[in-house]
Amino acid sequence: MYRAQMRHSLFVLVVFFAATAGAQDYAFKIRGDTSGVPRGCSARASIRALDDWFDAFNTADSAKLDQATSPRFGFSRGSFARTEGFFVARDIRTLTRYVRSRAVQHERMQIQEVTFNRWRSRGLQFGPIYFLRSATDLGSRPLPGIGKGEVVCGEGMHILNLARRPSFDPGPKQ
Repeated sequence: MYRAQMRHSLFVLVVFFAATAGAQDYAFKIRGDTSGVPRGCSARASIRALDDWFDAFNTADSAKLDQATSPRFGFSRGSFARTEGFFVARDIRTLTRYVRSRAVQHERMQIQEVTFNRWRSRGLQFGPIYFLRSATDLGSRPLPGIGKGEVVCGEGMHILNLARRPSFDPGPKQ
């Protein structure tokens, strides 16, 4: 049994690296299992969609954010500071307003590492995703974050739930 699991894990790892070979280099580590890709989809395009979403957020580019976000989506962000409450957006107008308000605070989220957890239908699941969040109203040091979500093939970010990383979580693997 153990050997079969090891063979499967090695196969998934080889398939993952073959699928992403030649892809652009990302500033974050990519781990996990991207097997089960549906026809017409690719791990490479989904990784790019994830990266595009964070780039659109960081630059407060509403047109790119709209392109990088699935028509039916859910976004939530937990509190990172005492002055900040929980935030949820389920439509692009609310999300765009939020992103613009955070741009005033020079907010940036930098992905450190993402672990993929296979395809389910046309969605590539991921989590944990580790990132650093910084903004002028959050203090002088970037705050560690953690999240999970799903990128839908050909649509973009479908689900993204983010929160401050708890102290018991060791964070990205070295």
